[in-house]
Amino acid sequence: MKNLLLAHLGDWAVDKETLSKVKKAIPRIKDFYAGKGVHDPQVECLAKEVLKEVFTAPIFSDKFCNLVKDEIQNMNFVPNDDEDELRQIPEIILSERLPEFYASLEKVVKSVINPIIWSIWQRTVEDIHVQVANYNPKGKVKGAWHHDHSSDITIVVPLNTGKYEGGGTEFYNRGSVPPLPNGHGLIFPGFTHLHRGLAVESGDRYLMVFWLKVKHEE
Repeated sequence: MKNLLLAHLGDWAVDKETLSKVKKAIPRIKDFYAGKGVHDPQVECLAKEVLKEVFTAPIFSDKFCNLVKDEIQNMNFVPNDDEDELRQIPEIILSERLPEFYASLEKVVKSVINPIIWSIWQRTVEDIHVQVANYNPKGKVKGAWHHDHSSDITIVVPLNTGKYEGGGTEFYNRGSVPPLPNGHGLIFPGFTHLHRGLAVESGDRYLMVFWLKVKHEE
């Protein structure tokens, strides 16, 4: 990894306002679990609903997004052979290609993204898969309709909004969401919500995609 900052993520990598809200929410969440459901689970929802059960929240700083883009844009993106051809997107699986960065992202998921998920669905993330995808007119222009079969909750984070034309995400019978600002997460139940990436007309659209499995409590 060229940029050591990405292997040692700190508060600088997270949106400041979201980080402040998360720190306020964490004690309430801990109280709820400590009381085994006796306490009121209500915390401020840390995300905004833009379509039915589709949310957005600022997660990462612009500095972080620029560093990730600079790190990966010259790497070799390859399709995942475990997926069928229609759903394949040129990608980098971070746990395999950038394991130190992936380990740092795991900590961000547990400390920042987890409270955001809990504020929406009162669920706790227990398994994480992260990849960086690249849509462009020369390769994969757009995605096919699909569910994320390995994901309870999917978060799509743009890394270079404004540097390409087109893009966005469409949800079947729900509507479309245009490209979000850098670092803002598009959050939705990937297993249930049929969706696809919209066509990129020019340039490269880089996205960091989190596939999250939640803990199913008895």
